[in-house]
Amino acid sequence: MKVKAVIFDVDGVLTEVKSSWGFVHEALGVADKAKKYAEMFRKGEISYQDWLRLDTGLWVEATNGQITRWDLERVLSRIPLRSCIKDVSVCIHRMGKRIALLSGGIDLLVARVADAIGADLWTANMLSFDSRWRLVPGGVAAVGVNKGRAIKLLAGELGVRLEEVLYVGDSEWDSEAMKLVGFPVALGDDESLNGVAKYRIKRLSEVCDLLRKIEIGEA
Repeated sequence: MKVKAVIFDVDGVLTEVKSSWGFVHEALGVADKAKKYAEMFRKGEISYQDWLRLDTGLWVEATNGQITRWDLERVLSRIPLRSCIKDVSVCIHRMGKRIALLSGGIDLLVARVADAIGADLWTANMLSFDSRWRLVPGGVAAVGVNKGRAIKLLAGELGVRLEEVLYVGDSEWDSEAMKLVGFPVALGDDESLNGVAKYRIKRLSEVCDLLRKIEIGEA
């Protein structure tokens, strides 16, 4: 079986920051309050949609309802991307593979990363704004934390089978997607992906070497 598409997680894989949500929480001074909602979600006390509404509500509250799409884009623009992102993109496309992004992060950041890496498609959780582009609590949980359903839809849009997908993730939130694809790759050393990832890489730049080895049957 050959790889026909490479799908990347974004936060911590294509960016230097582990969580775009956490980055905004820190920037707006609401990180401590946000930890409470994260714990409530982990305990099953609230749904993912509730978590999304409460988290974005903190941003609205912290700015007296005045934070706009452009304000958030400015904050997110401070998140550095991996330095090798363009080289990785070029080599993947030269090998005839499609590129897609699947992120539980923020759509405004994922759109920026998609442009930088030349992604064919991307999907992420979507923020909501009013008619004056001010943030409103809530949004669309297009991905959530269980990426299984989302990766099935994304593979379908790409026109490839899940067995033909190489997926690169770095955390427990990637495990459901990894279980479904033919080539699950863990970036880093997160132990929650032991037994789930078939391959491990230490740096994003290793993706292309891994692809070449898979192509010639050495991996």
